[in-house]
Amino acid sequence: MAISSIFLSSFRNHKEKKIDFCKGLTVIWGENGSGKTSVLEAIHTLSMGKSFRTHRQKTLIKNGEKGYLIKGCFSNKQEENIIATQLLKKGIQKTKINGKKIFTRKDLIGKNNVVLLSPEEQNITKGGPSERRRFFDRLFSVVSLYYIDVLQKYNRALKQRNAALSAFQNNSRPQETFMEWDEKLSEYGVRLWKTRRSFIKEFQSHLKEVIKKYSGEIKLDLEYEETNHLKKDYIKKLFDNKNKDMKNKATSFGPHRDNISIRYNDNKLRLFGSQGEHKIALVLLKVAEVLFIKKETGLYPMLLLDDVFAKLDITRSKKLVRLIKDLEVQSRDQLQTIVTTTDIVDVKESGLFDFEKETVTHHLEKTCST
Repeated sequence: MAISSIFLSSFRNHKEKKIDFCKGLTVIWGENGSGKTSVLEAIHTLSMGKSFRTHRQKTLIKNGEKGYLIKGCFSNKQEENIIATQLLKKGIQKTKINGKKIFTRKDLIGKNNVVLLSPEEQNITKGGPSERRRFFDRLFSVVSLYYIDVLQKYNRALKQRNAALSAFQNNSRPQETFMEWDEKLSEYGVRLWKTRRSFIKEFQSHLKEVIKKYSGEIKLDLEYEETNHLKKDYIKKLFDNKNKDMKNKATSFGPHRDNISIRYNDNKLRLFGSQGEHKIALVLLKVAEVLFIKKETGLYPMLLLDDVFAKLDITRSKKLVRLIKDLEVQSRDQLQTIVTTTDIVDVKESGLFDFEKETVTHHLEKTCST
């Protein structure tokens, strides 16, 4: 699925802005504060239901305005979708697909997939276990309705059990109340582990392919403990941990505690990785993400590169471009790429303009207010 145009009204520092995209390469350039990243943020909001820069959606409203509206046109060979999202300061976010209102993000996720490579995403390699769980949960959710369904049911059961644990501490509910949730939590937990394990194995195969093309000198591995608990084992573990859980008012066992760590040349990247190694690892993970989505859905996602070529040296920039080109040559299909940059020369030097595909550039001027 590709985006052909987007309209922004009172979104970030854009009063009113319409941008057209091509199916090949679109470069959006301008100085800092001109609203380049905001365009990618709007695309991400229309694709994933929320910004990648903030969880507080109302901060996206332009100063002095009552609300924002963004509208995008997405298409592939089979269909075209017009997606519009509106948020008022005094209301809730409302999203429509082809004029029909949707009520949950689940109805939106997976329709127009995006892969974002941005400094905002570096927490995947630098952050704690929750950052990597969030990355993989989001990725697996966009390709599998079953995964997102099980994940949501598990999280609801976990929330209810933790609430019951807290209520027990406050002497408002008996111990049996939170133990009643053990049945559902174990059922959804086993399902979630099984599906997550399968997807991670597939992702690892794509990651190995990407690493091989990037450099034979790099060894990058995902380290994930494969849990094979049966439901009865899961319930027993919850029972064994009940005293600890009651004390901490939180469930200490389950998929929500998984640690998917990254090793770079046999060292734990989060603890011992250099800035350069973190950057390379993120690039490789993101290209593997593109391959994973293509394999699962049959379509390339949109690739959003936010100021990437200013953060990478020329050698790494050219290697990233070569990876993108290899994807297109291998599949004989275009990967829609949308790039933001403060200096268009950085993009030219990377070789991205050397592709034999349609290219469009947009220059944004800096505005007085943000």
